Amino acid sequence: MAIMLGPVGLSRPEESAYLLLLQQGSASADELAASLALPAGRVRRIVKALRCKGFVHQTPPPGERVVPVAPDMIVDHLIRRRHDELEAVRVAAHRLAEEARGREGSRRTGELIEIVTGGEAVGQAFDRLQRGAHRELRVLVAPPYAVPKDVNESQLDRLLAQGVVCRAVYGTLALDDPAIAAGVAACVRAGEQARLAHRVPIKLALADESLALLPLAWSDAAHRTALLVHPCGLLDALSALFETVWSHAVPLALTQDEGIRPVSGLPDEDRYLLSLLVSGLTDEAVAARLGVSRRTVVRRVTHLMDLADARSRLQLGWQAHERGWL
Repeated sequence: MAIMLGPVGLSRPEESAYLLLLQQGSASADELAASLALPAGRVRRIVKALRCKGFVHQTPPPGERVVPVAPDMIVDHLIRRRHDELEAVRVAAHRLAEEARGREGSRRTGELIEIVTGGEAVGQAFDRLQRGAHRELRVLVAPPYAVPKDVNESQLDRLLAQGVVCRAVYGTLALDDPAIAAGVAACVRAGEQARLAHRVPIKLALADESLALLPLAWSDAAHRTALLVHPCGLLDALSALFETVWSHAVPLALTQDEGIRPVSGLPDEDRYLLSLLVSGLTDEAVAARLGVSRRTVVRRVTHLMDLADARSRLQLGWQAHERGWL
């Protein structure tokens, strides 16, 4: 009859004594000491602890005996009490967080930005950031690439199961590595929203709007350095940077063979039109190739410029390259 009552507050000796009492029905302190092969003084302390925790009661003298309380009654009571205690802690934690946010304006730089050094410390900081994400985890994945991918699958599954939205942007070079490409595919399969950018400027991870991890040096495990950024202007800037890179990146989707591929979102005819333009053809030549009027070509190019948020055809060509439209 081996069960673990540690989570409800019993030590191993206390649990052993309680289980023995359940088997025997009741026992004197001396009988209990003999059965447990423990000194009588220690058994009296164990009995006192069990009585204080509500697991046993003692009959009055003479003939004083230790009687166990039914386990379902006491355990249900202890679980409810522990739940109430944890709920009180949760309420207190939220209150403290609100008070801390109210003091953010007067925090010093050292309190807003933590410097983390060493590969193990940076890994622990990233784990802390992931566990602190309650609504959204955002990641920019830039060289040098980690294998397996920065957000491991088990941690990703945990976050997604908790309703956390996970968004990641990868550089095109990342998918050149089969191991990393397989890791990205696994994350997309699990539910991550992934996009591909021609160039990702920095490695970055953001948990909600409360914490960011910004690696600074990545030469080797011993010399890795990163910043943990708490709510401040720098965190706002890093959040805006992620959203800018995200908006210009191309969505990634799974292929039929469970691989990964970019999804341009453009019809084939628009992709063909762009390829003709960047090859140097004039509007008239493009119109002749497509069998449409020059006005139609101009209208479709204007539509593509709106999609790419480009103010000129030169910008459209660049954005088409960045977004994988070509």
